[in-house]
Amino acid sequence: MVSLTNMAKQSNLIKLGDAISQLFKEERLDEKYSIFAVRNDWEKIVGTMISKHTTQINFTNGHLYVSIDSSIVRNEMAFAKEDIINKVNKFVGNRLIKELVLK
Repeated sequence: MVSLTNMAKQSNLIKLGDAISQLFKEERLDEKYSIFAVRNDWEKIVGTMISKHTTQINFTNGHLYVSIDSSIVRNEMAFAKEDIINKVNKFVGNRLIKELVLK
């Protein structure tokens, strides 16, 4: 949290938007919020069929881990990995996901 303190010392005034942006970067809140949004809106991103068969969604270091309870749906998703990665990244507005791992 050094940079917020430094910003305050330098000018005694901080624009609220700048302070919020800096806080989001320092605490990685933008990434955490994006992951929350993906979990929350998973059906909108991938559709009802995939969503119904999704049992768990986890994220670590650019890898999205998705557990699927149907081998048929998992197989279909394997063919559409790049498309799903692109949909997720478009949804969050940045390149959050680099790899999709299906379980």
